[in-house]
Amino acid sequence: MHNPFFKNHGPFKINDILKSLDIKNENISSNQNITNINDLNNSKISEITFLHSKKYKDIANKTKASFCITNENLKNELPNSCTPLIVDNVLLKTSNITSKFYPDAI
Repeated sequence: MHNPFFKNHGPFKINDILKSLDIKNENISSNQNITNINDLNNSKISEITFLHSKKYKDIANKTKASFCITNENLKNELPNSCTPLIVDNVLLKTSNITSKFYPDAI
């Protein structure tokens, strides 16, 4: 999704995003580019999204995002094509990654 107000400073390697989230995951290719952060509904392949509430499980089940910032309790609501990135505070970590893609929005 094009943001008419702020410039997207991506893409970023997933490895850089994992470092920002304080996640160590050897099962993810560090060369993969992530082009944007987006909501569950509008996310596409090579984008990252977030899931913080069970009330969005129906939308989460259909997301096209490659990665999703979520918690341990919600990771099974995602399709197999979306890799869960497990964190303690989903909204805080989502804010951190959003500021990486859109630093001028802060």
